[in-house]
Amino acid sequence: MADTATATRRRLRPRLDLTPLRSRNFRLLFAAESISVFGDAFHAVALPWLVYTTGGGARELGLLVAVYGLCRLATTPLGGILADRIGAWRVMLAADLVRLACTVGIAVAAVTGVRDLVPIGLLVAGTGLGAGLFQPAAYAITPRLLPPEQLQAGNALNSTAAFAAGLAGPGVAGLVVVALSPGAAFTVDALTFAVSAACLAAIGASHRRATPVVVEAGSPPAPRATFRQALRESPLLRTVLVVTAAANLTVGGMIRVGLPSLASVDLAAGAGGFGGLLAAFTGGSLAGGLFSAALTGVRRRGATAMLAGLVMAGAVALVPFAGYVGALVALAVAGVASTVTNVLIITEVQQRTAPHLLGRVMSAVLFAGLGLFPLSTVVAGLVVEAYGSTVLFLATAATLAAAFGFGLSRRTMREQ
Repeated sequence: MADTATATRRRLRPRLDLTPLRSRNFRLLFAAESISVFGDAFHAVALPWLVYTTGGGARELGLLVAVYGLCRLATTPLGGILADRIGAWRVMLAADLVRLACTVGIAVAAVTGVRDLVPIGLLVAGTGLGAGLFQPAAYAITPRLLPPEQLQAGNALNSTAAFAAGLAGPGVAGLVVVALSPGAAFTVDALTFAVSAACLAAIGASHRRATPVVVEAGSPPAPRATFRQALRESPLLRTVLVVTAAANLTVGGMIRVGLPSLASVDLAAGAGGFGGLLAAFTGGSLAGGLFSAALTGVRRRGATAMLAGLVMAGAVALVPFAGYVGALVALAVAGVASTVTNVLIITEVQQRTAPHLLGRVMSAVLFAGLGLFPLSTVVAGLVVEAYGSTVLFLATAATLAAAFGFGLSRRTMREQ
């Protein structure tokens, strides 16, 4: 009994598992994704300043952000389909080249003083199209670069690096915009896409692993399942899609609308306080990536992921009642739980999906998470305006609890 307890503690001992980085191709992917996320922060920070310096206002900025989001959403399924048909690394490379070209165009427009937002909007739309193509392919390529026993650690490392870049990027981007110009920030963004594309080009086609298929003499090869067949025959995939869509129904609105309102109205903390709350959630998400790597010995990823989601629901419910310091702690806990849930679920789906369907399956999961974001922000605005941010946080907690409680009630999820 003591030996079992000791083994369990060893499996769950928090540590940063760097084993996946021994793989050359994974190191290149890790670098490509990290630098790409870092560059995204420059786009997010520089775009508002570019709009305002060209005579636009909040309406024009909102339209550009909406165009970016809709274009990203529109190409997410296409990214999965192309990843399965022509190869994930090719799709990622093409997406980075598209975003590089569009971002160079935005930088040139900013530096030369173009005041017409229409061409800038078209270029922003192009970056959104590239982003939608990139992410499902990134999820699809990871299982091809790592052995199964390293996949969870690899996903955790990617998640940790992404949140670290997301945490550091806005501050650096803000300094570049203030000290230099929005055009300089977009130039840095373009350079990050160039570096990312170079890393992906170096991966090449060497990540492909030929899996021998043993066929008895005289028997025809087994037909490969389609995405519809996989969806029909996999209770786990259906449950993941339902839980993902339900869990993201209000989270986006809570962060983009509810959190600024809570900071400025309920907590009277102002813009600086909002930045602190957002940093607490992002920092917790970063820590969650590190912690996920310590859970490689967990036998039931699905059940653990759903329990982590319930922890997130409880933490979100406490945010509006805990004061500013308490809200920081609660949001950090929510960030940890959120990343643990995402890493475990993504790893489980990757390992239980046929290689030729990985792109489409991962794009379906991403679409389930992103598809309701526009509705989430609109509904959140209406709820905050009518009832205040506290109601929104409680509604988000209830939605999360219902989503992850449903997932935990499903046998296919509990036993994974």
